[in-house]
Amino acid sequence: MKRYEKPMYVKLYEKILKNIENKKYNSSDKLPSENDFAREFDVNRHTIRQALSLLKDEGYIYTKKGKGNFIANIKVPYSISTKSSYSSKILDLGYEPKTELLSADIIEPTVDVAKNLALNSKLKVIELKLLRYANDLPISVTYSYFDAFLYRKIIDNLDYEPFSLYKILEKCYPTLEVTKISTVFESLGTNKELSELLMMPTNSPILAASTLSKDQHGNFVEYGTAYFRGDTCKVKVDLI
Repeated sequence: MKRYEKPMYVKLYEKILKNIENKKYNSSDKLPSENDFAREFDVNRHTIRQALSLLKDEGYIYTKKGKGNFIANIKVPYSISTKSSYSSKILDLGYEPKTELLSADIIEPTVDVAKNLALNSKLKVIELKLLRYANDLPISVTYSYFDAFLYRKIIDNLDYEPFSLYKILEKCYPTLEVTKISTVFESLGTNKELSELLMMPTNSPILAASTLSKDQHGNFVEYGTAYFRGDTCKVKVDLI
């Protein structure tokens, strides 16, 4: 019986992955260049590129355009009680934050959204779809919903640069104080869209966090769900 021989790029994939797991490269460090890897393993760059592509497809590394490949080992704490913005939290961790607005629409709410915002199902809501990054690694896709009448100023201020929903709300409603009142967590597998946006294989584990927020007067402000890469998120609960 003929013995199966693994392709060279698969062997290299396994070697580099073992080095990552053994912490030969520090968390979020830049990997050696394709040329350096080619010299280290005495193979051509094409073979190295195949191995790195496989590591990227499996979610172990990510590419920063013009800068190289980095280990996808970023851990972002999801704090249940915080009022701070996403960008400030990421900066505090030493990462570079970025939020991309994928879409903004005024739609009829689903039953779930209408129920959580205590709205009549015939009323409209603003739906914002955001892709959030840390060090150019996409870590979450967020769907946020607001009453389209009460928070109509949001739509006219989406050109805020760099994009920050926290700053937009602050600009549009300077006296508004938003506080999370509940968060529900659920473990899921990615669908095709989330897999592509988060650069993960289909059915990879993700953490869904559905959060409801109110203002200082007890009125509902925002309901939304953030879908985090399972390998980048940890939950932090502040008890005091």
